[in-house]
Amino acid sequence: MMTSTISKIWVLRLGSTFLGVEPRVFKEVLEVSQPTPVPLAPAPLLGLVSNQGQIVPVFDLSHTLQIAPAGSGIAALLEFEGQPLAFMIDEVMGLRTNLSGAWFSPSQDPLFSALLEEDGKTVQILEVRQLFAHLSVQMSTPAQTSATPSRLVPQA
Repeated sequence: MMTSTISKIWVLRLGSTFLGVEPRVFKEVLEVSQPTPVPLAPAPLLGLVSNQGQIVPVFDLSHTLQIAPAGSGIAALLEFEGQPLAFMIDEVMGLRTNLSGAWFSPSQDPLFSALLEEDGKTVQILEVRQLFAHLSVQMSTPAQTSATPSRLVPQA
């Protein structure tokens, strides 16, 4: 846990879950009405959007975090090592600069570097490197389809 190096966090709400993101990776909030779908993409990928000439994948982290999906039409745009990624959120709660709450190590979930208890809320600090790695693995796994391909040549 590297709480001593975290001096500011953006707090984002996804359902009743509060996520913390360091300002160096949080770039902006995007309005996302209908991302362009990607055929046969795994469930967390909602599609692609164009932002300032750059193609950005938009994810639904509710699948990954096992919580209710966002319904606001906005997404948090992150950039890590030059790669963009957006995920749907419900609200930007604000930038926290006085992180005087109690810090805890996260449970066994590698997507979070720490937990911050502040003002009666638990803010889970996203480990952005792990989030990118996790979503990359999910994207490299082919989507499961319920339909079986039909044969074009009848069997004899």
